[in-house]
Amino acid sequence: MKIILGRKSIVCLAVTWTLLGIVPACQAQSGSGLDKHARKIHRKLTKYPSGTYLSVAFRDGTESAGQLGALTETSFTFTNADNNASETRSYSEVDRVQRGKEYIGEGSEPRHHIRLWIPVTVGALAAGAAVTAFEVR
Repeated sequence: MKIILGRKSIVCLAVTWTLLGIVPACQAQSGSGLDKHARKIHRKLTKYPSGTYLSVAFRDGTESAGQLGALTETSFTFTNADNNASETRSYSEVDRVQRGKEYIGEGSEPRHHIRLWIPVTVGALAAGAAVTAFEVR
């Protein structure tokens, strides 16, 4: 009886070791060699059609604006708006991407002004109050 139990133990150990040896070889591997952040940037860029004006911030701290070109598995083409040069950048170099406003030249950035409707409304109220005060007399 001890011999049979001993053989079953050896068989069970052999099967266990075989399965443990096979499991690491069967793990799923990603198709592309991109890290998580690079895959996120790639997915975000695929939502924009080619020629879309974008603002791109890179991991080295620089920012650039321009048009999106062709996308590949590991990189994308970007036409810089400042010097009109075509650059190929990898997704791992990019920190963030957002749709940009069109850049025409120096001084074309949006400015914060007092909205036009505020002075118009104040002027209309003052004119209405003056007409009312004049009519009441």
